[in-house]
Amino acid sequence: MQQKEFQEKEQTVDLKSILNQYLRKWPWFIFSILVFLFGAYLYLRYSIPQYQSKTTLKFDKKQTDLSSALADLDNLGIGLGNADELKSEVAVVTSRPILMQVVQNLNLNVQYFSAGDIKDSELFSKAPITAKILEYNKDNKKFISEEFTVKDIKGNEFTLWNEKKGDIKGSFNIPLHLDFGTVILHRDPQVPFTAKYKIAFWNPIERVKKLENKIQVELPDEKALLMHISIVGAVPDKSEAILNEVTKQYNLDGLRDKNLQAQNTQEFIDKRLEVITRDLSGVENQKEDFQNRNRIVDLQTQAELALQNTNDNTKLLLQQQTQLDLLNSLSAEAAKGGNQMMPSNLGLNLSLEQAISQYNTLLISRNKTLKQATNENPAVVEMNKEIASLKDIIKDNINEQKATVQASIAQLNNQITTNNGLIEKVPGQSKVYRGIERQQNLKEQLFLYLLQKREENAINLSVNIPKAKIVNPAFTEDVPISPKKNIVFLGAILLGLLLPFGVLYLLFMLDDKIYSREDIKIRSSLGVLADIPSLNNKENHLVQMNDFTELAEAFRVLVSNLKFVLPNKDSAKVIMVTSSVKGEGKTLISVNLTLTLANKNGRALLIGSDIRNPQIQRYDNEPIKRKGLTEYLYDETVNVDELIHQSDTNPYCDVIYAGSIPPNPQELLSNGRYQQLIKQMSSKYAYIVVDSAPLMLVSDTLNIADVADATLYVVRSGVSRNLLINFANDLVRDSKLSNVSFVINDVSKNVGGYGYNYGYGYGYTKDTKETWWQKIFKK
Repeated sequence: MQQKEFQEKEQTVDLKSILNQYLRKWPWFIFSILVFLFGAYLYLRYSIPQYQSKTTLKFDKKQTDLSSALADLDNLGIGLGNADELKSEVAVVTSRPILMQVVQNLNLNVQYFSAGDIKDSELFSKAPITAKILEYNKDNKKFISEEFTVKDIKGNEFTLWNEKKGDIKGSFNIPLHLDFGTVILHRDPQVPFTAKYKIAFWNPIERVKKLENKIQVELPDEKALLMHISIVGAVPDKSEAILNEVTKQYNLDGLRDKNLQAQNTQEFIDKRLEVITRDLSGVENQKEDFQNRNRIVDLQTQAELALQNTNDNTKLLLQQQTQLDLLNSLSAEAAKGGNQMMPSNLGLNLSLEQAISQYNTLLISRNKTLKQATNENPAVVEMNKEIASLKDIIKDNINEQKATVQASIAQLNNQITTNNGLIEKVPGQSKVYRGIERQQNLKEQLFLYLLQKREENAINLSVNIPKAKIVNPAFTEDVPISPKKNIVFLGAILLGLLLPFGVLYLLFMLDDKIYSREDIKIRSSLGVLADIPSLNNKENHLVQMNDFTELAEAFRVLVSNLKFVLPNKDSAKVIMVTSSVKGEGKTLISVNLTLTLANKNGRALLIGSDIRNPQIQRYDNEPIKRKGLTEYLYDETVNVDELIHQSDTNPYCDVIYAGSIPPNPQELLSNGRYQQLIKQMSSKYAYIVVDSAPLMLVSDTLNIADVADATLYVVRSGVSRNLLINFANDLVRDSKLSNVSFVINDVSKNVGGYGYNYGYGYGYTKDTKETWWQKIFKK
């Protein structure tokens, strides 16, 4: 007997098999895709397209290097300093005060709709009837919105219908009191009125919240100081009007902030000018008082003049002292006795110089006369008298000159003293004077600066430069951003694929049943000999003589493959057919295998060895109660020939039925009589097929497994579970079964496998035409 060594099967992933598993369900994918495509068509047909409207703002950068008188205008609200300030402006654009002003100016708290059977179309610019909320009731703080339908227009009168309040009558251009407040409606005769016209009134806060969520602000390039503002809506005219109004209110808000800052600056400058004017007047009075008290016109000039006078007086003093010294010398010469010559040309007084010159001349004349005459000579005497007189005159002149020089010296000393006193006072006076002038200069500079800033501020108030330049006024893209047909249809196709894929994935993941030989190959190294096709109740379940049905072809394949695993021996080859549980078709396989093996060249015997639940009798045309295997195992006197029954289907096939159901089947099968029966029958038959009991339910089969040359382990497609393969692997691994091969029963045609349609292309079966829907939805 050949022993096939069991090898553990490595778990591998067969992508092709997995893909084929889903491809076999292709009709469901097609059906799902068609359903989703139809749903996508309905969605696109009745959805309201949404368009994106955009506008672009550009901000100027503050100039900090201006040299003109307007260099400080950047501090008064024109331009942005850097990109960080631009980020803060994003919050300003969508701030509630600006959006509230937009809602009020565009009357966005009132909406108009042209009602349809499925969807309503919003109107904005061309509305036949417009409304405005004049005021809200103060006690109705929880008001969000109310919708009214306009109907029964007769002349100037109309009727509003509300689901809660019913009919409300009113007149155009006349205030109408509603629960939430007072409204007024206007009729535009140039716009035709539709039969179904709706007006929705909103709390403005709710509309502001709506705009906060819809308006998007982007900064594409912070260094370029650009800002993109966009909004998505169903009415392009309304979206563009909202964006234009937002940019307008934003610039107006910037101008208000700039003007408010300028006005505050103006008030501050005026107040400071009043204070500086008073301070400047006080400093000037202080300076005037200081000049008056100190008799100062120009302190520096006066100090320089005093210093110059001192220098000049000092020089004069030196000259006068020199003159005084000369006069003292002349006085000494004049006081000497005798008649000697006196110095002249000393730069003295002119009269003194003339007197000295006359004296010297007369003295020279006398001395010349004395050379010729004596002292008593009258001429000499007369000349002596004149000399003495002149000498007295010289002395008097010297004294007068000395008095004059001394007086001049005293006067010069007084002047020098006075000028030195002035010079000594200059540092202190200069310090005080400089302090007063410093305050005066400071006050004057501040006064002039404030005057300049007042003029700049006046210019800034008069110039209404917008905070941001509108580069692109609001415009709307031609193609709606939603719904996008391509994306919707693509999404429908993807969902159409994913839904059945997900459902099938769950079913496949939860499904632990065996369907084809590939499922067995994944989990076991044991071979699969044949796939037995599925049969309906109308088909014959037994292989007939000269039978060319798919069932017969499948068993011929099984027999052919079985010969490769059976040993070569002269006696009968014993084939045991078993399964894990009841209902897997073990008996059907046993019966048909025996009918296929039996022929005129070698008979075949089928032994019904499942004595607990015998099933072979179901395939007998004339089942009769006769002795069987149970009686043989229990009673040694029973003759085997009494047990053998010839099949009605194939005359070369014999059957030994199970017989009566015993109370102790396991004991009977293990008493050794079964092995004797096989040994006895081996010389009479070419093949012996043993229909055994299920292995997982009872252990009866294991008691007779040693007689089998080969074991066919039957699993049923779509019924047997994966764990049964593991159970079979364990039996082979533990050497409880030998030479085991699988046979898959009840294989559906759409599952595939080898030999599932043996008559295809060979004329063995009659082709049957199926309708297109049968081909799509066949199992």
